[in-house]
Amino acid sequence: MRWLDAVRRVAALALAAGLLAPTPATAAPVLVDVVVAAVGDAPVTAGDVALARALGLFGFTPAPTPIVAADVERMIRAKLVVDESQRLDIGVGEAELEAAWEALAERHGGGAALAAWLAGHAVEPAWARRMLRDHLRHERFAELRFRAFVFVLEEEVSAALGPGEHPPDARDRARERLRSETAERRLAEWVEEAARRAQIRRLLPPEAVVPLPWSMPPP
Repeated sequence: MRWLDAVRRVAALALAAGLLAPTPATAAPVLVDVVVAAVGDAPVTAGDVALARALGLFGFTPAPTPIVAADVERMIRAKLVVDESQRLDIGVGEAELEAAWEALAERHGGGAALAAWLAGHAVEPAWARRMLRDHLRHERFAELRFRAFVFVLEEEVSAALGPGEHPPDARDRARERLRSETAERRLAEWVEEAARRAQIRRLLPPEAVVPLPWSMPPP
């Protein structure tokens, strides 16, 4: 199976502390990745988790801390959603991807800063763009499958606001918050069910940590 081949190609988990192979000061960094899970026959690597977290995708918050089992679990669940979106042929156009890439670059200091960070950490731009495309698929699946079918009753809005006077836009903001909370809850329930049906192998013990494949904090 492909995920077993991937396991053989990377360093053993016990050697994960050497994720960034030492190179001469003048040489480009070499990323030595490690498989931390598999969903079906597709491996999930520490590099996948670290890159998603560095770029703030799939609900990750950028942080220069080691990867833990909870990070791997978030990536597994994101992959379940992405796989389903691909099965349903939920696509992302090139123009949409390009606009999202430009917005991502702006959040990280501009295109030049993002390109320099990717190059300095042995991350191929194509890898980051594929992950961003998957993130957009994930978001679109959540919108089409769940958020689009959430209807909030006026009495629910009133209960959320409570008694008393409220600003003119308070009802709209409360309605959107309730819609988002309901959609997120339904998505989480769907992911739980999908995880029970899927073939998932978790290779990182609950107490283990994996150092980031790069020593610098994200941009």
